[in-house]
Amino acid sequence: KGNKKELPFGLYITNAVQEEIGLRGAEMITQTIKPNVAIVTDVTHDTTTPMIEMKKEGHLEIGKGPVVAYAPAVQQKLRDLIIDTAEDKKIPFQRSALSRATGTDTDAFAYSNGGVASALISLPLRYMHTTVEMVHKDDVENVIKLIYESLLNIKDGDTFSYFE
Repeated sequence: KGNKKELPFGLYITNAVQEEIGLRGAEMITQTIKPNVAIVTDVTHDTTTPMIEMKKEGHLEIGKGPVVAYAPAVQQKLRDLIIDTAEDKKIPFQRSALSRATGTDTDAFAYSNGGVASALISLPLRYMHTTVEMVHKDDVENVIKLIYESLLNIKDGDTFSYFE
Protein backbone atom coordinates (compact mmCIF):
# COMPACT_ATOMS: atom_id res chain seq x y z
CA LYS A 1 0.00 0.00 0.00
CA GLY A 2 2.86 2.34 0.85
CA ASN A 3 4.25 1.84 -2.66
CA LYS A 4 0.84 2.48 -4.25
CA LYS A 5 0.65 -1.08 -5.62
CA GLU A 6 -2.62 -2.94 -5.93
CA LEU A 7 -2.75 -6.70 -6.03
CA PRO A 8 -5.37 -8.36 -8.25
CA PHE A 9 -6.20 -10.83 -5.45
CA GLY A 10 -6.90 -10.93 -1.73
CA LEU A 11 -3.80 -11.16 0.45
CA TYR A 12 -3.76 -12.70 3.90
CA ILE A 13 -0.64 -12.50 6.06
CA THR A 14 -0.89 -14.89 8.97
CA ASN A 15 1.18 -16.24 11.83
CA ALA A 16 0.67 -19.83 12.91
CA VAL A 17 1.13 -21.59 16.22
CA GLN A 18 2.17 -25.18 17.01
CA GLU A 19 4.39 -25.62 13.94
CA GLU A 20 6.84 -27.67 16.00
CA ILE A 21 4.14 -30.06 17.23
CA GLY A 22 2.15 -30.97 14.17
CA LEU A 23 1.49 -27.84 12.07
CA ARG A 24 -1.85 -27.35 13.85
CA GLY A 25 -2.02 -23.56 13.43
CA ALA A 26 -1.34 -23.70 9.71
CA GLU A 27 -3.91 -26.45 9.37
CA MET A 28 -6.55 -24.24 11.00
CA ILE A 29 -5.56 -21.23 8.88
CA THR A 30 -5.78 -23.12 5.60
CA GLN A 31 -9.16 -24.63 6.50
CA THR A 32 -10.53 -21.19 7.40
CA ILE A 33 -9.07 -19.09 4.57
CA LYS A 34 -8.97 -21.76 1.83
CA PRO A 35 -6.11 -20.08 -0.08
CA ASN A 36 -5.19 -20.67 -3.71
CA VAL A 37 -1.49 -19.97 -3.08
CA ALA A 38 0.71 -20.01 0.01
CA ILE A 39 4.17 -18.49 0.30
CA VAL A 40 5.50 -19.68 3.62
CA THR A 41 8.51 -18.28 5.41
CA ASP A 42 10.46 -19.89 8.21
CA VAL A 43 14.06 -20.19 9.33
CA THR A 44 16.62 -22.78 8.28
CA HIS A 45 20.01 -23.68 9.66
CA ASP A 46 23.14 -21.88 8.55
CA THR A 47 24.99 -25.13 7.93
CA THR A 48 28.35 -23.60 8.76
CA THR A 49 27.14 -23.53 12.38
CA PRO A 50 28.98 -25.96 14.67
CA MET A 51 27.28 -29.36 15.07
CA ILE A 52 25.30 -29.02 11.81
CA GLU A 53 26.26 -31.62 9.20
CA MET A 54 26.89 -29.78 5.95
CA LYS A 55 27.19 -33.10 4.11
CA LYS A 56 23.63 -33.93 5.11
CA GLU A 57 22.05 -30.45 5.12
CA GLY A 58 23.83 -28.80 2.18
CA HIS A 59 25.74 -25.51 2.21
CA LEU A 60 23.63 -22.59 3.46
CA GLU A 61 25.04 -19.45 5.07
CA ILE A 62 23.79 -16.29 6.66
CA GLY A 63 24.52 -13.23 4.54
CA LYS A 64 24.09 -15.06 1.23
CA GLY A 65 20.36 -14.53 0.81
CA PRO A 66 17.03 -16.24 1.44
CA VAL A 67 16.80 -19.99 0.92
CA VAL A 68 14.31 -21.30 -1.64
CA ALA A 69 13.25 -24.88 -0.95
CA TYR A 70 12.90 -27.80 -3.34
CA ALA A 71 10.63 -30.43 -1.80
CA PRO A 72 7.56 -32.55 -2.60
CA ALA A 73 5.29 -29.99 -0.88
CA VAL A 74 6.76 -27.11 -2.90
CA GLN A 75 4.84 -26.47 -6.12
CA GLN A 76 7.28 -26.20 -9.00
CA LYS A 77 5.58 -23.42 -10.99
CA LEU A 78 5.25 -21.20 -7.92
CA ARG A 79 8.87 -21.90 -6.95
CA ASP A 80 9.94 -21.04 -10.51
CA LEU A 81 8.06 -17.73 -10.28
CA ILE A 82 9.94 -16.94 -7.04
CA ILE A 83 13.33 -17.87 -8.52
CA ASP A 84 12.66 -15.95 -11.74
CA THR A 85 11.67 -12.96 -9.60
CA ALA A 86 14.89 -13.20 -7.56
CA GLU A 87 17.00 -13.39 -10.71
CA ASP A 88 15.11 -10.57 -12.44
CA LYS A 89 15.29 -8.26 -9.40
CA LYS A 90 18.87 -9.32 -8.56
CA ILE A 91 17.89 -10.57 -5.10
CA PRO A 92 20.53 -13.02 -3.87
CA PHE A 93 19.18 -16.43 -2.87
CA GLN A 94 20.27 -19.95 -2.02
CA ARG A 95 18.65 -23.30 -2.77
CA SER A 96 17.91 -26.18 -0.43
CA ALA A 97 16.84 -29.70 -1.39
CA LEU A 98 14.53 -31.42 1.11
CA SER A 99 13.79 -35.06 0.40
CA ARG A 100 10.50 -35.65 2.19
CA ALA A 101 8.76 -33.06 4.34
CA THR A 102 9.88 -29.48 4.73
CA GLY A 103 9.18 -29.64 8.46
CA THR A 104 7.41 -26.30 8.12
CA ASP A 105 3.87 -24.98 7.67
CA THR A 106 4.42 -25.42 3.92
CA ASP A 107 3.47 -29.08 4.33
CA ALA A 108 0.14 -28.21 5.99
CA PHE A 109 -0.77 -25.71 3.27
CA ALA A 110 0.35 -27.86 0.33
CA TYR A 111 -1.71 -30.90 1.32
CA SER A 112 -4.87 -29.08 2.43
CA ASN A 113 -8.13 -28.44 0.65
CA GLY A 114 -7.32 -30.73 -2.26
CA GLY A 115 -3.88 -29.14 -2.69
CA VAL A 116 -2.65 -25.57 -2.47
CA ALA A 117 0.25 -24.27 -4.59
CA SER A 118 2.84 -23.65 -1.87
CA ALA A 119 6.43 -22.49 -1.68
CA LEU A 120 8.94 -22.03 1.13
CA ILE A 121 11.35 -19.12 1.51
CA SER A 122 13.59 -19.54 4.54
CA LEU A 123 15.79 -17.17 6.48
CA PRO A 124 19.19 -18.71 7.25
CA LEU A 125 19.87 -18.70 10.99
CA ARG A 126 22.83 -19.60 13.20
CA TYR A 127 22.38 -21.34 16.55
CA MET A 128 18.70 -22.27 16.09
CA HIS A 129 16.74 -22.99 19.28
CA THR A 130 19.33 -21.36 21.54
CA THR A 131 19.41 -18.05 23.39
CA VAL A 132 21.92 -16.63 20.90
CA GLU A 133 20.17 -17.14 17.56
CA MET A 134 21.46 -14.78 14.89
CA VAL A 135 20.57 -13.79 11.35
CA HIS A 136 22.07 -11.36 8.87
CA LYS A 137 20.22 -8.07 8.40
CA ASP A 138 20.60 -8.27 4.60
CA ASP A 139 18.92 -11.70 4.59
CA VAL A 140 15.93 -10.32 6.51
CA GLU A 141 15.60 -7.47 3.99
CA ASN A 142 16.00 -9.84 1.03
CA VAL A 143 13.36 -12.27 2.33
CA ILE A 144 10.94 -9.34 2.51
CA LYS A 145 11.95 -8.10 -0.97
CA LEU A 146 11.61 -11.57 -2.47
CA ILE A 147 8.13 -12.10 -1.08
CA TYR A 148 7.04 -8.57 -2.07
CA GLU A 149 8.35 -8.79 -5.64
CA SER A 150 6.97 -12.33 -6.06
CA LEU A 151 3.51 -11.16 -5.00
CA LEU A 152 3.67 -8.44 -7.67
CA ASN A 153 4.37 -11.14 -10.28
CA ILE A 154 1.30 -13.25 -9.45
CA LYS A 155 -1.44 -12.48 -11.94
CA ASP A 156 -5.19 -12.52 -11.39
CA GLY A 157 -6.45 -16.03 -11.97
CA ASP A 158 -3.03 -17.74 -11.78
CA THR A 159 -3.66 -21.36 -10.82
CA PHE A 160 -0.09 -22.68 -11.13
CA SER A 161 -1.61 -25.77 -12.71
CA TYR A 162 0.83 -28.11 -14.38
CA PHE A 163 -1.75 -28.61 -17.14
CA GLU A 164 -1.99 -25.00 -18.30
